[in-house]
Amino acid sequence: MSDNLWALARAFVVTVLFMPMLIKFLKQSKEQAVIRKLGPDHQAKSGTPSMGGALFVIAASLSALIGGGVANGWTGFTAMVLPTVAFLAYAVIGGIDDALKLINHADDGFAFKPKILAQTVSALVIMILMWVMNIPFTLYIPLFGTFYLGIFYFIFLWFWLVGWSNATNLTDGLDGLLTGISVIVYGAYTVIAMNDHNQTIVIFNFAILGALIGFLIFNKPKAKIFMGDTGSLALGAGLAIESILLGIPFSLVWFGLVFVIETVSVIVQTIGFHFWHKRIFPMAPIHHSFEKFGWSEWQIDTLFWIISAILAVAGIFYMN
Repeated sequence: MSDNLWALARAFVVTVLFMPMLIKFLKQSKEQAVIRKLGPDHQAKSGTPSMGGALFVIAASLSALIGGGVANGWTGFTAMVLPTVAFLAYAVIGGIDDALKLINHADDGFAFKPKILAQTVSALVIMILMWVMNIPFTLYIPLFGTFYLGIFYFIFLWFWLVGWSNATNLTDGLDGLLTGISVIVYGAYTVIAMNDHNQTIVIFNFAILGALIGFLIFNKPKAKIFMGDTGSLALGAGLAIESILLGIPFSLVWFGLVFVIETVSVIVQTIGFHFWHKRIFPMAPIHHSFEKFGWSEWQIDTLFWIISAILAVAGIFYMN
């Protein structure tokens, strides 16, 4: 079995074996997800534990680091540190958010200012790692070329990590929705990384894919556990950093277009209500509008997964 498949298998097995234990522990501890009062009627999900993302993040991270070391020794291990740190850092931020929600039994967890500070410090650590690893602070913009930003690269890095981690967080509103889309988008970048002979990203992605596929078994409708902010923030940060390491950051706008639409729907809804006291959509993020139209979670998941798959195939075909 190749190093890539071993990375996938390790993460999958750890997630599948230990997730039932985590679910049992959280239920016995009465640690369950807080159902948003302002959201759709999901009271039937009351009692479902959250923070499942903690396990698949750990499983994927360990498998990726092991895989990097096995494939290329110390060089491979150190190369894997950067994407793994980004993945873990935002998982920790999400974990604190989840924990505070559970402790306070409230919709809101991490206060805005401390959360932004934590995200800023994480971005700074990642930029320092990039500098240590001699990764140039350049930005490729399609149609315009490559620009060296120097210290100002931090502005872009911060925006990219915070923006995409929050975009995936907003998409995580239905059982299996974000998990399935993430499998597709990470899968697309796996193909691109393989064509680019970037073994670090390939192993990193195979590890995440293994963990996500294992998690989907428990997260598909009707979910036995939610990933929480722990998982959703980590998945967005992981995609952000690997799009940078592959040298094609803005490709994520295409491959992650569903995340963009979800985020834009929230922004438009907020602006419309603030200035005109009218709702542009029945509910935002937009996947909740489909619920208002009477669609089941499986139907919404399937539609969004198909859209993501079409975008992935078209993007891969174009880039090859």
